[in-house]
Amino acid sequence: MNPEQLIQTPFGINVFGSSIIRVEPDIVSLNFAVSRIQQHPRDAFRDVRNAVQDVRKYLDQAKVGEIGASRVSISPTFRYTGGEQKFVGYTAKVAFHVLLRQLDRMEDILSGIVDAGVNEITSVDFQTTRLKEIRATARRRAIEAAREKAENYCAAAGVTLGNIIHIEDVNSDNLRGREGHVIREVQPDDDGEIQAFDPGSITVGGAAIIAFEIGQQKP
Repeated sequence: MNPEQLIQTPFGINVFGSSIIRVEPDIVSLNFAVSRIQQHPRDAFRDVRNAVQDVRKYLDQAKVGEIGASRVSISPTFRYTGGEQKFVGYTAKVAFHVLLRQLDRMEDILSGIVDAGVNEITSVDFQTTRLKEIRATARRRAIEAAREKAENYCAAAGVTLGNIIHIEDVNSDNLRGREGHVIREVQPDDDGEIQAFDPGSITVGGAAIIAFEIGQQKP
């Protein structure tokens, strides 16, 4: 559904406003796992626990900060060979989640965990700890952008802009693809200065549908 179609019954003047704010990330979320496969579950458990000990030892020595790990899981593993599904063993797995605040250490940490025994890197997401504050600012700017658009329409139509009678929040994550808890790019409605930006920056967006009353006809 397009944002313009969210209000089903037309009344007054309905406008869509959006805004993005580019910020430098100050934290990176690393998701990775250690998995080992063996013919018997106890052997898979043994191998993965030994590998997990090595990974934990490295992370402790590296002093990366916030670390979370799942309980060990086990599952049968099959592979398709010659059009047939064949059992190859049991896979034991432990997943890790690390929040790294020293972004300049990311490459060394990723290299270190691989050397320590990690064989699955699920995701590397750059984020900001100021998300709530920045999102609130983006939403305020989206309201301003919507009002500016409505005023422009009214000026062209020769009428005045009335009071706000409806505000509908739009999840900006639905407008484009996501990067962690931020959006890759949302085209803002307000005309900001066109300038180069750091490709490593992330964007936080806000968007809303606003309905205004139409005021009096201008003389």
